[in-house]
Parts: sequence; C-alpha cells; structure tokens
Amino acid sequence: DKAEYIIEVGAGLGAFTKEILKSKSKNAQFFALEISKDLATKLQESLKGVEIINKSAGELQEILEEKGIDRVDAIISGLPWSIFTNKEQDQILEQIHSSLKQDGYFSTFAYRFPTPQARKFRKKLFERFSEVRISNTIWKNLPPAYVYYCKK
Repeated sequence: DKAEYIIEVGAGLGAFTKEILKSKSKNAQFFALEISKDLATKLQESLKGVEIINKSAGELQEILEEKGIDRVDAIISGLPWSIFTNKEQDQILEQIHSSLKQDGYFSTFAYRFPTPQARKFRKKLFERFSEVRISNTIWKNLPPAYVYYCKK
C-alpha cells in the first residue's frame, strides 16, 4: 500500500489485477503486461481506466524507459514459470530484478508440483534475491499453489 510504482506481469484475465487495484494506494502508478493480444484486449475492456500493455515481460526495461520510470517498488507475476525454458526464466527474472528499486519486492505464485523445472526456478529466486519467503500452501487453489515473496 506504500508503493509508488507497481507492475503486474502475466495479467491473464485479471484475477491478480483486481486485487492489486483494491490494495494499492490511490496515488500509486500501476500497469499490467499481458503477452496474449486476446487476453490483453479482454482485460482492457473489462477494467476501464487501467493500462494493459500487450507486450512480454522480457521487454520490461524497455517499457520502463519509454515511460520514464527508473525503478519500481513492486512487481507481481502470474506467469506460468514451469512452462518456460531455463533461458526464458533467466531473461524474465533479469528484467524483473533490474526493474526493481533496492528493497523492492517481486511476488509470484507456483504450483505445488516438485518438478525439476520448479526446483530450478526456486533455486534461481534464492540466488538472485536477498530475501525469499514462501507462503503456506494454498490448498483451496486447484492445483495447490504457494506464493514467493522476494526482496531485492
């Protein structure tokens, strides 16, 4: 609620977007990225007054430069990390990490499947961020999931 700049990557149909809008301060600047043109269009139509950008999270630094924003306080992700290649994960995580202010936060969720790709992703978070907390399992979610809270 104290963040000045908030970005959502992988907005999808807006489940997180709606919660961010409820929680952020009224003065915070917020926009969301969604790579799927169809999903971005649907979300923009359903949430008037919110900026939805139809681009990849891999372009985050470029988008911030275009907007004249140096660094942001918080990035929230709904990206499906387990389907990305190692290279894609690395590229997007680098964009996210570089876009955060010192002591900024990155939050993302992961499904509770102990796949090799999921373990690699977890390791990358611990290597890249100064602090990583993991929520309790959210059993009501299908499939069960948890949230990573990562501090730069």
